[in-house]
Amino acid sequence: MNKTHSIRWLLVIFFILMLSACDLQEVTPPPDTAPPTITPFVILPTENVSPTVQPTSAPVEITSRNASALTVINRSAVTNIQELKWAGDNSSLLLSTQTFDATGAQSFGVTTLSVPDLQPRSIYSTLDSRVADISPDGSKIVLISLDQSALSVFDLQSDNSALFTLYPEYMIYNATFSPDSATLAVSGEEDTADGNANRIVYLYASADGHEIKTLSGFESAAPIFNAGFTEAPQWIVWHARATIQVQDIDSGAMGPALNHQDFVTAYASSWDGSMLASIASKVINDVAVPTISMWDAVQGEELKTLELTTPALCLDFSPNGALLAVGAGNNLEIWDVSTGAMIVSLEGHADAVTHLAFSDDGKYIATAGMDNQLYLWQVVE
Repeated sequence: MNKTHSIRWLLVIFFILMLSACDLQEVTPPPDTAPPTITPFVILPTENVSPTVQPTSAPVEITSRNASALTVINRSAVTNIQELKWAGDNSSLLLSTQTFDATGAQSFGVTTLSVPDLQPRSIYSTLDSRVADISPDGSKIVLISLDQSALSVFDLQSDNSALFTLYPEYMIYNATFSPDSATLAVSGEEDTADGNANRIVYLYASADGHEIKTLSGFESAAPIFNAGFTEAPQWIVWHARATIQVQDIDSGAMGPALNHQDFVTAYASSWDGSMLASIASKVINDVAVPTISMWDAVQGEELKTLELTTPALCLDFSPNGALLAVGAGNNLEIWDVSTGAMIVSLEGHADAVTHLAFSDDGKYIATAGMDNQLYLWQVVE
């Protein structure tokens, strides 16, 4: 064998070893091993991938007339989903996750999937902070440190750079972006001079972290609460166990308290802020029934009660407010908001649906469940 052939064989063996290394799974070090020093995020390069599914028709807006024709056009394996959001251009889905290994070590991440093929465009991960929220335009994420003492906002579209980090003098509970992604609401609790705890929401500019204003005024006997933006830009929504209350951001005025008979599992507001829907059990004819209450968000009046046959874990209004999508048990249910009637109950998931979201153009619904499946639904007629 001549020298040239020897060099070629050495190169071949080198590339085979490199390819084998790429297939190795990441292993969490044992408890007595110091964790490696890592950068806050790791991103996988975006590749051009051909769609795996070709829908039989162009997507159309989901309405009460065609909702029965909703069909799963694609699916993807997912695990430990914490949040499911559409990017503003409706061409991407963003998923935040939290995973554990056998030693109890945690990792947190955000995965961007292209639509409709559900191929990964990028993956971001971190070990020392949880992902509190993804901005509606898909450009930013906010992280809260595990000791709840600091938060950071990262720009996902600019080399994952940190825009700012805050170390407030209060315990951070949660953080949410406004519908236009420009403002960050951070809820927390700070001690007062009399020894009591003051529940607060600080509003910061999501671009640079400068403080805009502070909101307070929510009162509840429940020790655990959260507060933040939903789909409506004018409200901060406060929640503590069986109570929900909206607060006008401009004036700071608190709306009427929306009291429930049982703990509120999930809630959502219509995009114009006029209505709010909440999931909680209610006693009807001496029987506890899983229900959804539809509320006038301004007046605090319960407009109607939707009786469910199985408990629900998630819900979302369509962009025009005409429909309500509900994850009830293993099924995706579509309800008519004006009549309070269920239009269709769609089977698909093998376990409970935990997250769902309408796309911003109202042409898709994404659902994720305990069966570790992500489904993309579209009207196919």
